[in-house]
Amino acid sequence: MDKIKWCAGKKEGLSLIEPNSNLAEAYIKKAEEALESMRVNVIKDWKISTAYYTLYFSLYSVLTKIGIKCEIHSC
Repeated sequence: MDKIKWCAGKKEGLSLIEPNSNLAEAYIKKAEEALESMRVNVIKDWKISTAYYTLYFSLYSVLTKIGIKCEIHSC
């Protein structure tokens, strides 16, 4: 909970925005592309990185669709 409060208090941290389905769809596409990269890549380190970004873009899509924005990656 402290981390959420910290993020909300930062200038580019958590903020409420107008929900954006078009942008959310773009993030889903990026997640799908990262997932496909994970499937075809044979190097373990790159599989891990692309798996992370698949999850990151998927979550950011959901947040964008419901109207939450955050420009600090660690938030």
